[in-house]
Amino acid sequence: MKRLVMKFGGTSVATTDKIKQVCKLILRQKEQYDDLVVVVSAMGKTTDNLLAMAYEVSTRPVAREVDVLLSSGELISASLLALHLNDLGYPAESFTGFQAGFRTSGSHRKSKIEDLNPALIETALKRGEIAVVAGFQGMNKDGDITTLGRGGSDTSAVALAAKLDAKCEIYTDVDGIYNVDPRIRPQAQKIDRINYEEVVEMAHQGARVIEARSVELAAKYQVPLYIALNTGEVEGTYVANFIEQTGEKKMEDFKLTNVSAIENILLVSIQGVPNLSFESSKCFTELAAAGVNIDILNQVIIDRDNSAFSFTSDMDSKYEIIEVLDRMGLKYTFVENLNKVSIIGSAMRNQVGVAAKAFNVFIEQNILFYMVSTSDISISYVVKAEDKNTIINALADAFGL
Repeated sequence: MKRLVMKFGGTSVATTDKIKQVCKLILRQKEQYDDLVVVVSAMGKTTDNLLAMAYEVSTRPVAREVDVLLSSGELISASLLALHLNDLGYPAESFTGFQAGFRTSGSHRKSKIEDLNPALIETALKRGEIAVVAGFQGMNKDGDITTLGRGGSDTSAVALAAKLDAKCEIYTDVDGIYNVDPRIRPQAQKIDRINYEEVVEMAHQGARVIEARSVELAAKYQVPLYIALNTGEVEGTYVANFIEQTGEKKMEDFKLTNVSAIENILLVSIQGVPNLSFESSKCFTELAAAGVNIDILNQVIIDRDNSAFSFTSDMDSKYEIIEVLDRMGLKYTFVENLNKVSIIGSAMRNQVGVAAKAFNVFIEQNILFYMVSTSDISISYVVKAEDKNTIINALADAFGL
């Protein structure tokens, strides 16, 4: 039995006219699949608008009530889409996250899927209906509505595809995954096929097509993904575990998969932390308790007694960091509004000379980087914001992207 889960983001269902256009694509796919499930986000900027309204009536909105409010956005999209499908003569039924079987755990606004039992979805499919599911939401053990946070609707779609043994297609306002952001590099090329791990790394390093957590879930359950433009008229990008070609390659034949960037990076340097003391441990424990996410971390031994630490975080965490460091009486400096530029490719793990080639690019462009970090399939550099586009294009040229 061929099954498909289709997911449409907020821009795809932003107006009733766009919902009608989306239904045309849904019906084209219905001809090719036995069972069809559609997952939708809220219309356009609905989530942002609802959150703004919450702050208009409350100075400190209660998280539980905010989740109830935000979840209504997806319900509107789902019901409107189901209404139009029925109007076209195709039986369809909309479902809340709870009705679809999503059981969640964790805090409001950023809960996780604990279990999924899509019994009502299965029943609707057996009746020959198209199931339209409100993404981004579920219900916890206390019976409260919770939302899944950033990328929640993508995660809802992948989870349903895994449980229903279906393929998953994610439709958005871009026609696939590119090797460089086309807004920075007009000659950027679309990637036809890409491995899960590369897309996860790209998402972590700033690519905005899909959230990392949904790709991680797809990789865990081996759900084939397809990311494409919401018109369905242009071929998109397939994401799966594609077998890499092996064999010896020369450096000039080596190609990266992607160059990505993250903006609004904060670099924090802490001086005079005693070596082998609990002060450094306490510092990072306190930062974690304050909700500060630390990305790149370096330690430099100044002398026998003291060390200096440098780390990066996002600019939104600046005041939480200040509060912790001031409370501990530590000396620190900031460099604000930096960017992190990353080169990514799964073939990198078997290729020598990548770092050397990238370093030469920085030298040729006379661009300094503040920090560098590596993973198995990526190298990241922290640079000034004004250098971002130049170094991205230079790296893309050097590595043939």
